Amino acid sequence: MASELRSEARERVLVVAERLFSERGYSSVTLRDIATELGIRQASLYHHVPDGKEQLYVEVTERGLDRARFALERAIDAGGLSLRDQLAGAARYLLSQPPFDLARMIRSDMPAISEIHARRLTQTALNSLVRPIERAFAAARTRGEHHMPSERLLASSFLAIIETIQVSQRFTPMPGETMAGMMIDVLLDGLHPRT
Repeated sequence: MASELRSEARERVLVVAERLFSERGYSSVTLRDIATELGIRQASLYHHVPDGKEQLYVEVTERGLDRARFALERAIDAGGLSLRDQLAGAARYLLSQPPFDLARMIRSDMPAISEIHARRLTQTALNSLVRPIERAFAAARTRGEHHMPSERLLASSFLAIIETIQVSQRFTPMPGETMAGMMIDVLLDGLHPRT
């Protein structure tokens, strides 16, 4: 019973920390912020994460990215065989989640943590977000759906487009899925008028 309570308390810590780090970034969140949100003393957090803030950030970021990988792979697979449908499925999933804000993560969060943890999280982000989309582009190239030889560039660009849509939704009355569909069309068909 005591271990169940400890694991429930730890889970609450992880959920709150993940949300705050996701919203504000590593440098803008303190252990005091997390403790205040939880309604506990800051010192109590060290019971759950003895190594402190960086350990907590790495753990919750990896956990969120691992969850994303499984969900993103399912969304792509559910899209069927067409790259357009697979990208639409990936976009639907990504738009249904809080933004990962990979740009902030790379520019601000990674330099603020140890090099070993930064490398580990960068690899996890690559495996979780870029590679599933990269594989979809590679399979589509094999099927003759596109000819561009850099699936990593295509996957990274697609993710950047989705992050931009997440921001644009604040300023544009258009639904995110509609914007994603339009941008997938541009990515796959270009801007030239159809004849």
